[in-house]
Amino acid sequence: MNQIPYFDFKRASVNLKNSWNIAIDQVIDNGKFIGGEHLARFESEWSKYLSVRYSIGVGNGLDAITISLRALGIGSGHRVVVPAHTFIATYLAVESVGAEVVPIDCTNKGLLDLDLVENLQSKVNAVIPVHMHGSAVDMPRLIRWAQQQDVYVIEDCSQAHGQEVGGRLTGTWGDFGAFSFYPSKNLGALGDAGAIVTNNERFADLARSIGNYGAKPERKYEYQEFGMNSRLDPLQAVILSVNLKYLDEWNARRQEIARTYIDKLKQKRIKLLNTNPLESVWHHFIVLTDERDSLKKFLAMREIGTEIHYPESAESIFQTLKQTKNPNGPKAQELARKTLSLPMHPWLTNEEVNRIINQVNEWDSHNV
Repeated sequence: MNQIPYFDFKRASVNLKNSWNIAIDQVIDNGKFIGGEHLARFESEWSKYLSVRYSIGVGNGLDAITISLRALGIGSGHRVVVPAHTFIATYLAVESVGAEVVPIDCTNKGLLDLDLVENLQSKVNAVIPVHMHGSAVDMPRLIRWAQQQDVYVIEDCSQAHGQEVGGRLTGTWGDFGAFSFYPSKNLGALGDAGAIVTNNERFADLARSIGNYGAKPERKYEYQEFGMNSRLDPLQAVILSVNLKYLDEWNARRQEIARTYIDKLKQKRIKLLNTNPLESVWHHFIVLTDERDSLKKFLAMREIGTEIHYPESAESIFQTLKQTKNPNGPKAQELARKTLSLPMHPWLTNEEVNRIINQVNEWDSHNV
């Protein structure tokens, strides 16, 4: 029986790998490994894809959020809403700028609960909606509230490249959109990489400066603030330029796989986090069960890889680190107990998808 890994870049086509090699050779021949035309080209392509004015390549998704917060002036004395159900990076970014984290629980779909946000009784300065697992927060609704309350919005889009919401792509609604291009993302590099996008020229200039040691534009040794080193390098930029050409195709394949999962999984002892194939670009395909560990072990014995996103809520992890353990996000904690991610990437074959479904259904039937 052949193994079905949860995700495997080795499954990329020969043509795609050849395109990567050609792109890398171009950077090596050019001889410029920081900044330069290849980085500028990807930033322009990403801006065009999203229909935003400015794109700034950075080192990773955590830096993208951190730099966005700093460019907005968020720091000590400010309060930032973050979802209880997310990757820990969202919390680390807020902590790194000295602001107070304001955790908010999630909906049954794992997204920031806007009812709770709108009923906040105390002033906050910014909110970071995280588009989880490929699905998007209701941005038109959130933006209306944020404008009424004079609150900055930073979209964490690291799991939703190319997902539409309200007729626009994720990342284009807030003051900033922050992206990770970690290799397994819908749009991934071959290492750490990230980007910030915005339509505000002043914010864009500040973000670019902060990520480049705080240097003034085009003035390498003149500084305007305390910055950091977080730059997308040209080698990763050219890989992203290649992969961007395939993003919509890959997302469509993910949706096709999700539709098959949704149609064929029996759902006796499991539930699905999302049941609408077109509501997500399916960074993760998540099933929920009280016997998550049993299902994970069952599939592993049949050489089917799975992941848990995430075994503990980010709110709970953060409070443990802060030694103030008192999480109040019950839905996020429930997801942490029940979620299991099935294989989901564009290189899965139909035969593999059906084998995964058959094995999950077999486990499901035997546990009724």
